[in-house]
Amino acid sequence: MARRKNMQRRRVILGNTFRLIRENGMDNVSLQMIAEKSGISKSLLQSYYPHKSKLISDIVRNLFTTLGTQVDCYDKIEHFSPYAHMKAFIYTIGVLGMHDEGLDRIISQAFTNDETLDNWSSMLFSWVNSIHLFDDIDASQDEIESGISFVTIGVGRLYHERKKYHLTATNLADYATSALMFSFCHCKPEEIDQALQEGQDIIESADMESVHKAIDTMFDEGKDIIS
Repeated sequence: MARRKNMQRRRVILGNTFRLIRENGMDNVSLQMIAEKSGISKSLLQSYYPHKSKLISDIVRNLFTTLGTQVDCYDKIEHFSPYAHMKAFIYTIGVLGMHDEGLDRIISQAFTNDETLDNWSSMLFSWVNSIHLFDDIDASQDEIESGISFVTIGVGRLYHERKKYHLTATNLADYATSALMFSFCHCKPEEIDQALQEGQDIIESADMESVHKAIDTMFDEGKDIIS
């Protein structure tokens, strides 16, 4: 019972933090604001989350997991290569941030803060392993992990400067997927071209409205959360 109450309070705190950051931006949200929104004292909030960085980290982890689950459900995705799957995932992150100012605040923070950027990289690698995405690929675990770390940093930088370079979500997904395939997985140009086209086929079949709804409700009662 105590654990259930503990997780329920964490759900409330995370949900309120997520909404406050979407509305106001990271720098304009304090622990005091989060505590007041959650109907608890700041000291009680800090017994769960001593620092804002831990809150942000948990929000990013839940966002990542929710996105991964949604992408896994895209039509046709099981028929295409893991690289196409990867392209669809990166595209989904990019397009959500580019079309939702509130989500952009969170995604930008995740891509520009060293701690959350490391989390993105490690969570992406964990996701890849959990769904056995690259089990049949002729590359070592070290190469895959290094490639994912490289791609995460590169995508983060490009995402942050997308307006300067007039980049779309498809551009980001193509650059990241191509870099992983060519530099770390030793793929041939024709294999890369095929994976990018397959990824585009997946994207075009995706129901982005459902993805957005899943993000909006990821801290609702009854949803599994990570904390």
